[in-house]
Amino acid sequence: MSETTSFGDWLRPALPLLLLRLLIDEPGHGYGLVEKLHAAGISARGTTVYPHLSKLQDAGYITSHWQTPETGPARKILTITDEGVDHYRHLQAQWSGVRDILTATVTAPNTTNPN
Repeated sequence: MSETTSFGDWLRPALPLLLLRLLIDEPGHGYGLVEKLHAAGISARGTTVYPHLSKLQDAGYITSHWQTPETGPARKILTITDEGVDHYRHLQAQWSGVRDILTATVTAPNTTNPN
């Protein structure tokens, strides 16, 4: 998907879920995660993503190490922990519940105003 969308206030609370999901697939670095979000059509800035990554690391959901390639700058590589996988599953269950409630509410027939 090449077009990105700004989801405003909806994105920040969903970022931990999204970032953990991306890290389940493979370890990555902050800029790469921002690029993957953009590729998925989600407009997220590093200034929003990096604080979330720090909080996830402080909580023990991800770990990091520095990778120094032969050329280019060093990168902080992030890896999800077992606790992070458990937390991702918890967030995913919460998201599913919220999604179901919102969908049911916004698609319910309007019985108070027939027009």
